[in-house]
Amino acid sequence: MRLRVRINKRELLAAGLLCLLGLASVLKVSASAVGKVAGVGSGLLPAALGAVLLVAGILWLFASRLSPDEEDDEYIGASIWRGVCGTASGLFLFLLLGKYVALPAAVFALVFVTVLGDHRHSAVSAGALASAATFLALPLMPLLQHFLLLT
Repeated sequence: MRLRVRINKRELLAAGLLCLLGLASVLKVSASAVGKVAGVGSGLLPAALGAVLLVAGILWLFASRLSPDEEDDEYIGASIWRGVCGTASGLFLFLLLGKYVALPAAVFALVFVTVLGDHRHSAVSAGALASAATFLALPLMPLLQHFLLLT
């Protein structure tokens, strides 16, 4: 009796890309003079985020349970492009506003535009979520400015 395993290629590639990105960031920080294990420095945040990405990719791979492929003929539609454009423009606004305006405005714009990329949200719900995220991020603003070197 042979066991046949069918793997969902999309989830496998996405989880592998996430693992690769996390591993690359951890290796880049550990190879530089900034991120050393002996002391906490400015390489701590990129190394920690890389480790979180690596673990998330591994968990995603196991959570998919190697499910078989969906129908390739499915029409994805414009909703995927709305999400991609919302995420990309949210990150661009975060970098732009964080550098030239203020970090709270950058966080608000990041969350607002990224949430608007989801077709299930309206401008009111995106504004409420962005306001809550900005309010929760306010105590972390000095730490974020230090790590992002925006000052």
